Amino acid sequence: MKLGDVLRKERTGKGIEAAEMTSRLGLPVEEYGRIEAGETAAEEWGPRLARIAIALETPTSRLLAESGRFDDAGKAPGQAGALIRGHRERRGKSVEELAEAAGVPADELRAIEAGESELEKWGPLFLGFAERIEQPVFNLFYPCGLPFQELDDYP
Repeated sequence: MKLGDVLRKERTGKGIEAAEMTSRLGLPVEEYGRIEAGETAAEEWGPRLARIAIALETPTSRLLAESGRFDDAGKAPGQAGALIRGHRERRGKSVEELAEAAGVPADELRAIEAGESELEKWGPLFLGFAERIEQPVFNLFYPCGLPFQELDDYP
């Protein structure tokens, strides 16, 4: 299963039209269609964000906005990276320790923390989507408590 499949299933299960979701997220219809088709970097960034949240023992939404709310996400350049760095430092972990725990190369984690990654784009979109379907962001990546990549389908 792809993340795009999860997003489509959750959106349609809530009776939300794709046009409404594109409007909420500020995306062109074509780009949103590519997300639900599993043809974007969202497929990589969702699981990466989830692994970082697990390693930091922090709600995913709090890695994207201090308030954990979509309206506050992506307001400042590098916001998600700075929040991730702050949570890592408060937990007394080095970049290398977090990178190993999250299964992310240390150089990539440094780029994330510097706000120089696509997480700055994808994170707020995940948060906005999750808020609209009234689910925690983490559930997008672990529906039924399992990584979406391990599922063929779910209820």
